[in-house]
Amino acid sequence: MIIELLAEDGGVNPADLRRQLEEQGPGLPIDSLLAVEVLVRVEQRFGVQLDANPATAEAMQSVVAFAATVRSAIVALPSEAAQ
Repeated sequence: MIIELLAEDGGVNPADLRRQLEEQGPGLPIDSLLAVEVLVRVEQRFGVQLDANPATAEAMQSVVAFAATVRSAIVALPSEAAQ
């Protein structure tokens, strides 16, 4: 989902973006400004709120870590909010 949102914002094909990110390293590093834009969309779409703390800031440096953080936030939602 994160790659799809990044690709949508960048106007590129998700498969091409994934390949480009994979070439940069296994964590799929992303630009922090783009990550913030995607974070806002993720929060709005899924009704989650990620804490503004060092752990979240670090997670936003890679697609892999960012996706894991978002998934954890969604899983932690009360069951009716996650649907």
